[in-house]
Amino acid sequence: MKKLTFYLTAALALACSSCGNGIYPVSGKVTYNGAPAKGAIVSLLRRGANLMNEPAIMGIVRDDGAFSLVCGDKGTGAPPGDYDVLIEWRPPSTLPKGLAKQTPDRLGGRYGDPKNPRLHAEIKAGTNSLAPFELKDN
Repeated sequence: MKKLTFYLTAALALACSSCGNGIYPVSGKVTYNGAPAKGAIVSLLRRGANLMNEPAIMGIVRDDGAFSLVCGDKGTGAPPGDYDVLIEWRPPSTLPKGLAKQTPDRLGGRYGDPKNPRLHAEIKAGTNSLAPFELKDN
């Protein structure tokens, strides 16, 4: 799991080089049926924006359910704005690189559909501690 976390963190650090200097720390917590969603990936998509021109803002849920968002080499955080929050939770894969996305989302795609987002967040200038995202089977 440490190796997977390292590679995911490295990918997140490289995912966004256009976040700009105006990013602010964002943290939160994700639970699934009351337990930490360890390993789930949290992504922010600016509401109403052209996704092709938006930075990738993501974080990985840690053992205790907490996460911090990363905006590439610009650091931890996100630019201010209104966002849709997407969460996918795929089991660790032993498949070769590039095939891991084929593993099923433990959440059945309920929280990861950008066309029908179920979760939202507002990021403000300053430190942001988001309300917990409490995911359920329904």
